Formats: sequence, C-alpha cells, structure tokens
Amino acid sequence: MKNYLENIDRDALRARAEQMLGYANDARSQASRWTDYAVSKAREFSLFDFAIFEACLLTLGLWLGSCFSKLFKKFRGVLFMLFAASWLYLLWRIVFDDEED
Repeated sequence: MKNYLENIDRDALRARAEQMLGYANDARSQASRWTDYAVSKAREFSLFDFAIFEACLLTLGLWLGSCFSKLFKKFRGVLFMLFAASWLYLLWRIVFDDEED
C-alpha cells in the first residue's frame, strides 16, 4: 500500500479536481440562471396558474402513491394523465408563453 501512495501523480489529481470543480461551478450557474428565470415567470402567474401548479404536485404525489398502494392502482393511468396535462400546461406557461398581461 505504501508503494501505491508514493506513485500517485498529485499534480494530475489536483488538475483533475480543478477541472471537476469547474464543471460543478458551470452546472451551478446554469441551474441558478434557470431558477431565476422560472421564479421571474412564476411572478406573473395568476390564481388559476397556481391552482394548476398545486394540482400538478397533488396528482404527482397521488400517482407515485398509487404505484405502492392497492387502493389507487386502478386509477394510476388517470392520475398520470392529470399530472402530465398539468405539467405540460405549466411548462408551456413558463417556457413558451411570452404574453405580457
């Protein structure tokens, strides 16, 4: 084990760690930009849009719960369709709807 540790190229490890840190910083800045954009678009949401958002979260939770519960197994397809419809509406509202009220 001692011979293995002596043969490690510390400069190469340090360079690789700095490269990975750069990738992590790029990913963090991109996530930050997307979050800022989504929050700015959410400020324009109406009461109806927030109701759709809540329905989206609720149906996602119900759909996931139905995957593990015998009670909701028969409604799994309906719950997934409700989730998908609300998620697509919100995606359209955040990304594609540039209409200013």
